[in-house]
Amino acid sequence: MHKIQRQLHKDHFHLQRLLHCLSHEIDCYSFDSKRAPDLDVILSALDYVRIYPDKWHHPAEDVIFEKLIQKKVKESELIKELQNEHQQIIQETNRVLELFNNVAEDCIVTADELLTAARHFITLQIQHLEKENEHVYPLMGSSFSEKDWREIEKEVILQSDPLFGSTSKKEYDHLYRYIITLEKSKEN
Repeated sequence: MHKIQRQLHKDHFHLQRLLHCLSHEIDCYSFDSKRAPDLDVILSALDYVRIYPDKWHHPAEDVIFEKLIQKKVKESELIKELQNEHQQIIQETNRVLELFNNVAEDCIVTADELLTAARHFITLQIQHLEKENEHVYPLMGSSFSEKDWREIEKEVILQSDPLFGSTSKKEYDHLYRYIITLEKSKEN
């Protein structure tokens, strides 16, 4: 497996972990929730999505997806849909982040509006990841030669994941510890 392909796979795994934790916190806005949400975790998670998946992961996929379309793979129409979803995900990320920033600034936002927008965002992300994992990611290994990957490397420069990378950025320490703690609590 090529190093870019390996990084994209790893990103999907990490993003699924993050979305699970984000969903756990979002559920605290439900009427029957027994605990208060951790707004810092929510804002940090959304900031991470805006900084890393939206700015590096999706653009890297778009380069690869274009190469797959050029090869006229039978999944070309689906790939075009996924590229459009990248733009939709960026818009939804910004929309949900703005709502939670409003909450942080003590602006009035209803719990229903938060829940609806955040759950839509999470569902969109999960469905998107599943489609890519099932239909498109397998094509990378079967469609690209070493020469193709060298061409892709000219357009895609690997980036360190600021949350799950070997050197996590300081602003994501709380979020990273939260994810690990939540995952450990689910194991017990």
